[in-house]
Amino acid sequence: MYQFDMTGVILTGGKSSRMGQDKALVQVGGVPVYSRIIDVFELVFDEILIITDRQGRHADIGYKEVTDIIPNCGPLGGIYTGLHYAKSDQIFVASCDLPFINSPVIEILMAEAGNYDIVVPDIDGRLHPLHATYSKRCAPYIRKWLDNGLFNITKFINDVEGLSVRKIQMPELITKDPELRSLFNMNTQEDWLEANKAAGKTPSP
Repeated sequence: MYQFDMTGVILTGGKSSRMGQDKALVQVGGVPVYSRIIDVFELVFDEILIITDRQGRHADIGYKEVTDIIPNCGPLGGIYTGLHYAKSDQIFVASCDLPFINSPVIEILMAEAGNYDIVVPDIDGRLHPLHATYSKRCAPYIRKWLDNGLFNITKFINDVEGLSVRKIQMPELITKDPELRSLFNMNTQEDWLEANKAAGKTPSP
């Protein structure tokens, strides 16, 4: 078991409009996605936070649930909320639609987190900001963006001045995850079917 001084944060405040149902609750391989994420987080983090857009949405998950400090700001607002409530100086943020997240890949990012404010996978120029670490130094910078009505996380990471950013490239990740399945996220019913196929189980209609 590995444990680091970092809080694991799961963002569950999305509308799941393309999926048609709450992505955190859909099952992959017969297990709710949030349970799959928590099973991994429990191996790595002492503290786990669930960030949601409305109180009680996931009260039965079994970990502390907090609502967005600034409503309707999307995932960037969720990261800000996680940074506010976390006991540690660093957080690892995961969206609730990552059915194949795994601890070895998380630990690659965590190993760099002590030296940077943001550590994020960069796969051929595409960032994965909802599988990334953030330091509490990010909070005032994020707040300024939110107050100015700016909500795009990728643009924040690429354009923000004053924070150090480490982009983890594909060759560094495939040593632990050759197919990069840990970064696979589900947005649609087709993605859900693909995830279940990868998990070796066909969901009931």
